[in-house]
Amino acid sequence: MGRGFAGVLLAGLLWLAAGAGLAQPVEESPDVRVIIDVSGSMRSNDPDQLAASALELLSALLPDGTPAGVWTFGERVDNPLPLGEVDDEWRERAMALRPALVEYQQHTDIEAAVRSAAESPANGWRHLVLLTDGMIDLAPARGAKPEIDLASRRALLDELAPALAQRGVVVHAIAFSDEADLRLVERLSRTTGGLPALVQSPESLLGAFVDIVERIFPADQVPLAEGRFAIEPGVEAFSALLFHAPNGDPLTLVAPDGTRYTPDSPPPGARWQVEPRFDLLRVPDPAPGEWRVEGEIADDSRIGVSGAVSLQLAPLPAVLNPGQTLPLEAWLARGGEPWQEAPEDLAISVTLLDAEEAPRAEVWLARQGERFVGELTVPELSGAARLRFQARGEGIDRLRDLAVNVQPLLSLLDEAEEGRGVGDSRLAPLGERFHEDLATGREGEAVPDSAADRFIDFIHDLPAHAVTLWREGRPWLERRGAAFAGDPRQWAVAGLVVVLLLTLLALRRTRRRRRVVHREEPHV
Repeated sequence: MGRGFAGVLLAGLLWLAAGAGLAQPVEESPDVRVIIDVSGSMRSNDPDQLAASALELLSALLPDGTPAGVWTFGERVDNPLPLGEVDDEWRERAMALRPALVEYQQHTDIEAAVRSAAESPANGWRHLVLLTDGMIDLAPARGAKPEIDLASRRALLDELAPALAQRGVVVHAIAFSDEADLRLVERLSRTTGGLPALVQSPESLLGAFVDIVERIFPADQVPLAEGRFAIEPGVEAFSALLFHAPNGDPLTLVAPDGTRYTPDSPPPGARWQVEPRFDLLRVPDPAPGEWRVEGEIADDSRIGVSGAVSLQLAPLPAVLNPGQTLPLEAWLARGGEPWQEAPEDLAISVTLLDAEEAPRAEVWLARQGERFVGELTVPELSGAARLRFQARGEGIDRLRDLAVNVQPLLSLLDEAEEGRGVGDSRLAPLGERFHEDLATGREGEAVPDSAADRFIDFIHDLPAHAVTLWREGRPWLERRGAAFAGDPRQWAVAGLVVVLLLTLLALRRTRRRRRVVHREEPHV
C-alpha cells in the first residue's frame, strides 16, 4: 500500500465525513472546567506548585460570568470548586484551592476524571483543561494489571473521546512531565478539537494555560517590544499580562505623558494583580500614545486591547499537519460587522512561528472587498507552534496569536503498518488484536499478517477516528466544496475513492478466508 494511495484514501474519507457537521459553533459563554492531577508523582514533578499558580492565572484571565469549575483526581475524583459563574467570590475560592492541590493520592484515573468533569450539565460547549503528569494507573484492587489500565485507556480514547466530540466537549490536554502519556494527550485533544501541549519546563505551564484561554476567548493584542507598546485612539481598555522571575523587583508602568504608576498607585480605575510569577494589569480608558513597562519582563508577556475595532479570524483547527494547505481569512470589524471604512493601506500578514518563536512560514493575505484571504502551507515541523495574524494600516496595528500543535497525520498509517495501532508504543498496542484472534486448524498454523493485512485492519478501525479526521480536514474541504459540483474531475476522484473502499472490503473478506493454512503430510 503506497503512501500516495493512503493519502487519496484519507482525503476521500474526510470528504465522506463532511456531512457529519461537527464544526464547533460560535460560543457565547462556554464552560471552562479544569482537571488537575494530584497523584503522588506531582509531589516531585511540581515541587513549586506551578499547578496552583496556573489555576490562579486562569481565574484571573477568565471573563466575568463564565461558568467554570475545578476537579482534582488521583485514585478518586473530587470537585473542590463546583461549576459556577466567575466573579470576585469565585476567584477568591479558586485562589484558596492551593492546599487541595497537594493532597496527593496514589494512582491516576484519567478516564474517570474526564468523564466526571464532562458529565455536569451545560448550556453550550464545554472546554475541559486537563493537566496530568503521568499515565493511567488504576488501583490493583480493581483488577489485574496492566490489563485494567489498558482497558481504561482504550475506553477513554476509542469510546469516550468521540462521544465527547459529538456532545460539544473539547479537551485541551497538557502533559506536565516526560513520564506523561503524550500519545494519550495528543489523541484526546485531536479527537475533541482541543489543543494538546507538552510542557517542557515548569515555567512554560503558565504559557500553556494562556494559550488555551486565548483559543477559548480570543482577543486582540498590540505589539510589545522592549517593554514599549502603542495604544491607538479609540481603545477602550488594555490588559497587560507581564511574566517575570519569581519575586522579582516591582514593575512600573509609564503613561505617554510620563506619569508613573506602580502596584501601590495604579492608574485611575485600574486593577493591578501581583503574583510571584506574573503581574496582571487592566487599565480602562487609556490615553493614546506610547506606554512602557520598566522592569524585567519575559518575552511571552503580552498586551491585550479592546474597543470598537477588532481583528476577526475564520475558525482554524488546533492541530495542523506538515504539508497541509491551510485556508486563511481575516478582516477588521467595527461593532461586530466588517469595517467598510478600514484604512486603504491596510495589510494583513500571517506567520507560523515554531516553539522558539522563529518564523517558519509567512504569507500576505489578498484583499477581497472587506476581507483578506490566502493559503499557508504548513512546513515540516512538529510540536507546539503559533499562528500570528498582524493587521497594519494607517493608525492601526493589531495582533492575534493562535496556539497550534503540528503533528504528522500519516503517522497514523506508520503506526498501523508497524502493528502498533495509534497508541503509545510503550504500552500494549491498540492494534494487538491483529494477532490475538488468529485461528489455528487442527494441524494448521496462522500466517503472519502482512503490511497489507495490517493496513486493511487499520481501515476497518477508521470510523472510530472519523471525528478527528473531519476536524483536521474540514477547512480544506470547505474551501474545495464550492468547486466540487461543477468539476467532473472531482467526481472522478470521489468515484475512485469509492472503488478503493470496495476493493479494500473485498480484500478483507478474502483475507478472512485465507488466514489459516493447513499443513498436509507429504505422500507418494
